[in-house]
Amino acid sequence: MILSFKPQFVQPILNGSKIHSIRLDPHCRWKSGMKIHMATGVRTKNYNCFLVEKCKGVQDVEMRIVYRTIAVRIDGYHLAPSQLIRFANRDGFESYKDFHNWFMPLIEASPDGVYKAKIIHWTNLRY
Repeated sequence: MILSFKPQFVQPILNGSKIHSIRLDPHCRWKSGMKIHMATGVRTKNYNCFLVEKCKGVQDVEMRIVYRTIAVRIDGYHLAPSQLIRFANRDGFESYKDFHNWFMPLIEASPDGVYKAKIIHWTNLRY
């Protein structure tokens, strides 16, 4: 399946610093073993599949706002504040602030204030 990325994430994926992606998946389409066609410009004439990998696993992730910060729970496990920076970096963000600014509007737009998604892994790392 195709995973669409903003151009800012291409280099972090290619250099190995972005090792997973957080995506809505309400129908649980992502499964271990599936091919991931990583691309920019999806559904445009500028389509560019820059890497093909294999999905090595999927985890549930929930994010909510707690005291003006994002609280993250992965497969029921709460990430400690000290783990959030590493989690944000592994998702391709240079800082927690960038991660916060990216996901805060998505959380705020969620009907119950909880952004429920999947972490799509193309490495063996799990939380």
